Amino acid sequence: MHEKDGQTRSEDVHDTPQRKGGVLNTLYPPGPRPGAKGRMKNHCRKFWWCDCLVLIIIVLVIVLPIIFVAIPNKAQHDINASTLEVTSQEVTNPRPESIHLKIDTVIRSGSKYHPTIDSFRAAFSLEGKDPFLHVQIPQTESEAETHVTIEQDVDLENMEAFSDYTKTALASETFDVYLDGKTDIHLSGLPTMDVDYNKVVTMKGLNKLKGLDITDVKILSGADEILSDGSNLIANVSIPNPSVMTLDLGNVTMNLFVEGEEIGYSLIPNLLLRPGDNKFPLQGRVDQLLILGLVKSTYTDAMLPIEIVGNSSIRNGQHLTYYEEAIKSNRIKMDLDVAPALAGIGINVTTDLK
Repeated sequence: MHEKDGQTRSEDVHDTPQRKGGVLNTLYPPGPRPGAKGRMKNHCRKFWWCDCLVLIIIVLVIVLPIIFVAIPNKAQHDINASTLEVTSQEVTNPRPESIHLKIDTVIRSGSKYHPTIDSFRAAFSLEGKDPFLHVQIPQTESEAETHVTIEQDVDLENMEAFSDYTKTALASETFDVYLDGKTDIHLSGLPTMDVDYNKVVTMKGLNKLKGLDITDVKILSGADEILSDGSNLIANVSIPNPSVMTLDLGNVTMNLFVEGEEIGYSLIPNLLLRPGDNKFPLQGRVDQLLILGLVKSTYTDAMLPIEIVGNSSIRNGQHLTYYEEAIKSNRIKMDLDVAPALAGIGINVTTDLK
């Protein structure tokens, strides 16, 4: 009886699995060990949360730098690689401290991305100089070729800088304007990205008004011919404008010199200079006796070496100092044939002045 009971207890001890702690026994309890597939199932069943966490970390490590570093860098690169061309620029309604500005531009980009570029405030400056004006660039839908028009009244915050700009535009064959600003761009499904918008725009200048010519000169004499403002000379003046700029300069007066001696002044009323060839009526007040003396003594062929220097630019009775400083800095030299004008008042250069 005792043997049987002992044998039973011995078998019970041998056949009954013992509970043991540890990760291994938790995963793989005593009994037949599962194969690789089974072990994988057990792992996924027990540690699915850990696998998900690792997967999320891996995704974040890969995706976040793409979203927040690689794509913004690509966006900035594409902005930098795009080009900006000014096709038309109109400066009208000038006042002593403000202008009306209209600029037509073309932005060209080779990027396959076409984001929306938010409106932003842009500064225009010359190289190494303070901005001469600020404008608000409108919101733009970027395409391979995007046309953008800026039109607004602009306050001239820095008069010295704007005067430097007008001098540069008048004196240069070409010159560079720097456009700088910061803006946000939007691509569908991605966070807003901030970019710097910095461009150098090469513009054609007025090239010192080279090619200016005065023709059809007529000397006025007698009370019935002389104009109410005292002008005793009228003519036509041709002014070439190789730039894309349209400039409202108001009433422009210019002093006239021969060999450093002032012989009078001229006025071009309501001078609106457009791109291409321009022709305006001119009137002036000159010392007719001095001109006759110069022709008789020195310039017997009646070809006077005229030097023209800007004097004033006035609109609605107000001086436009930023234009005045530019035209005063520019000297134009030309030969003026006064023989036809003298003939018009009965003086023959080849006979009467010999």
